[in-house]
Amino acid sequence: MPKPYCLDSNIFIQAQQGPYAMDIVPGFWKWLDKESDAGRIISCRTVYEEMVGFGDELATWVKDRDGSPFFMPPDAAVQGAFGPIAGYVVNTYPQHNASEFLKGADPWLIARAQTHGMIVATGEQLVDPTSTKPKIPNVCKQFGVEYMGPYEMLRQLGAKFDM
Repeated sequence: MPKPYCLDSNIFIQAQQGPYAMDIVPGFWKWLDKESDAGRIISCRTVYEEMVGFGDELATWVKDRDGSPFFMPPDAAVQGAFGPIAGYVVNTYPQHNASEFLKGADPWLIARAQTHGMIVATGEQLVDPTSTKPKIPNVCKQFGVEYMGPYEMLRQLGAKFDM
């Protein structure tokens, strides 16, 4: 079986705000559930926590998956991997940018992918190493974690949304 994918919150947010809005492409959201049930995609509890407070249709969708394997809390291995990631970010980026990154879901997402042999799916792009803001692809690269964009993930998983 190919490596599973660990989805960043921007995958859900950008889908809902753009090409896969729930009222336009409900099949995308059903597909997410199907792929999650099959163990091919997951996210993490911190992504759930970022999105649940939005007070919109996406927040409702997320709440409906509370307690499911889709948004699992960090296990001991993920918690252990978080420390080195946090240390790298604190020692590499300005304090205010490092703090902002570390209070969100991103380092937890990377730690989950690293410890469970997953690929991070994110809408973020790799930035120049001189950037003062940590980005998921740059931190993934530092820790040897694979990452890719949402459309590459959809293609690799063979997603099709027909009428």
